[in-house]
Amino acid sequence: MAKPVKIRPAAMLGAVLDFLGGQKIATYTNEDEGYEYLKNGYFCVSVLNPKGSDDLYIDLEDGFTLTYGDWNAHYEATDRDFEYMRKDVEDFLANRMYLAVVYSGKEWICSLTIHENDVSKARLFRQTKDFLHSADCDPFIQLLNHKGGVIDCNFWDIKRSREIRVNPGEIR
Repeated sequence: MAKPVKIRPAAMLGAVLDFLGGQKIATYTNEDEGYEYLKNGYFCVSVLNPKGSDDLYIDLEDGFTLTYGDWNAHYEATDRDFEYMRKDVEDFLANRMYLAVVYSGKEWICSLTIHENDVSKARLFRQTKDFLHSADCDPFIQLLNHKGGVIDCNFWDIKRSREIRVNPGEIR
């Protein structure tokens, strides 16, 4: 595998706009209200959800940041990570990936992405447990097993979104 090549994310604005062709988008700089956090020469591209749900945001700064709902991911300023980010965006927009937001009561536990085009309760529970365990968050697994919770599964196409109840003892 070739060594990743460093790139300047802000210089990739045209490439981002190209792979988002056909989507309704808005581009922001630090001169736009709410985007003052951007340094001069940096951009935020917002992909507007046509169904009125959460929009998807791509920040082009020192690296790339992809934000969707209560989740975000950071990608390094390399050609390889740009491709990872592009694939993740395309997977969200094509409903091949969804956002899982885990709560116990009103307490937010975590947000993770699931690379599936359908919600399978067994796989969702396994991936949530694996995610929490790998993040050294076993107390949250115990909390879900003790009190139960809810996992909001959010697809770009909100008609496909679902809420999955976690009954006490279900995630072991």
